[in-house]
Amino acid sequence: MKKTIIVAATLLLFLLPGASCFGETAESYYPLKEGMVWVYGVTSNKPGAQKITVTNQPPREIQGKTVTPRKWEVGGGVKYYLIAKDGKGVYRFGEQKDPAEAPKIVTPPVYYLKNPVDVGTNWDIAAKMGEDDLKVNITVESIRENLQVPAGTYKECVKLKHEGQVQAKEGAAGGLSLTAYEWYAPGVGLVKSMFTIKKGAKKGEAGTTESTTYQLESFKP
Repeated sequence: MKKTIIVAATLLLFLLPGASCFGETAESYYPLKEGMVWVYGVTSNKPGAQKITVTNQPPREIQGKTVTPRKWEVGGGVKYYLIAKDGKGVYRFGEQKDPAEAPKIVTPPVYYLKNPVDVGTNWDIAAKMGEDDLKVNITVESIRENLQVPAGTYKECVKLKHEGQVQAKEGAAGGLSLTAYEWYAPGVGLVKSMFTIKKGAKKGEAGTTESTTYQLESFKP
């Protein structure tokens, strides 16, 4: 169960200025300013949900690329996701369990938001769910969402839809599907996400559905 929650949290990244309008850049909704802190409350139909604290660390240069390490703290565990930006958008460049160790470079890069941030912009990312490799399509559904979460009310949010599926191998039971929605507020970043993971029935096991919601509880700009 803990592994499933970590997978969902990674997707949440799968896993997190200015008014929303046509041509707004990805960084407007995924700010990388040093010292920013986000705390997310987590609810799930499965046990073991825990709060997540995300902190932007000082920027570093790795392999000639300037990255912002994002420190993720979940249930006593810590991991660092190295976030970079380019003309295409904001993406995960690499990850580390410890800042002193060599980073694991993510290839191809996983884009959280792509330019232009406008309705209809879409792209694919690669995700790992247990032993399954999952291709997830992300689409910008709206740029005018108003949303209320424990941290407050946010206007002009960008809404993303994630869809991915792994078919069961021929002649075998199982299979897996992911549907998720994320909302990003200008100047703040991720304020809410909802994930539904469905696993098909296997021999001797019933199919399962896991639903998890992350909501911003506090934000330090």
